Amino acid sequence: MLPISACIITLNEEDNIERCLSSLDFVNEIIVLDSGSKDKTESIAKKKGAKVVLRKFDDYVSQKNHVISLAENPWILTLDADEELSPGLKEEIKSLFKNGEPEEDGFIIPRLTMYMGKWIRHGGWYPNYRARLFLKSKGKFVGGKVHEAVELSGKRKKLKHPVFHYSYENLFDHVSFINRYSELAATEKFGKGKRSGLFLALLEAGYKSFWMYFVRLGFLDGRRGLILAIMGFYYNFLKYTKVFEMSLAEKNKKNDN
Repeated sequence: MLPISACIITLNEEDNIERCLSSLDFVNEIIVLDSGSKDKTESIAKKKGAKVVLRKFDDYVSQKNHVISLAENPWILTLDADEELSPGLKEEIKSLFKNGEPEEDGFIIPRLTMYMGKWIRHGGWYPNYRARLFLKSKGKFVGGKVHEAVELSGKRKKLKHPVFHYSYENLFDHVSFINRYSELAATEKFGKGKRSGLFLALLEAGYKSFWMYFVRLGFLDGRRGLILAIMGFYYNFLKYTKVFEMSLAEKNKKNDN
């Protein structure tokens, strides 16, 4: 077993967690930080040999940093529950430790996402590099309510093979995700003083879909690429419209006073 602690946060991930954990059979430790699952997530994780710790969810950054703090090994491998290591990536990571620990402090790994039964390779969805494997002393999660990422110090290297990401169960799941995340993003922007109008919402949304479909060649993913560009429009329009709604509420409150 390699001196790696795999760190995963969960909430009601019984449909994903077994696949994720099965790809981690070469690491010395697996820690699952669960925030109150009501399904079989905890029992499945324990059956697969993971240490399960319960913690109330506050935000993604603190949740992921907390699970890292529990790790006993010098190396951290961070995954989401709806991800798994590709076979090629498993072998690539093993090769890094073939002659002892690698000289790098962290590794940047591409992510390949499955959407409506097809791997998406354009539209800004791939390679979508992220820091995944790193020395515990050299990395930590930073960010706001959304879009958290690992901040690395020291020497880093890109790996070739991807993490497989199984994004959304269906379109309903995708729309539900957009509604949740647009709310978090809007709240964060509003809290930082960002204000919006409908014209800005349309402008931001239109630019995002154009960027995904034409600039990042989303049209090469066929019908799915078009759907994703439309979803990109929807997410950004909803996000900035929610900021607009918050701005109106703030203005009305001031007028009432």
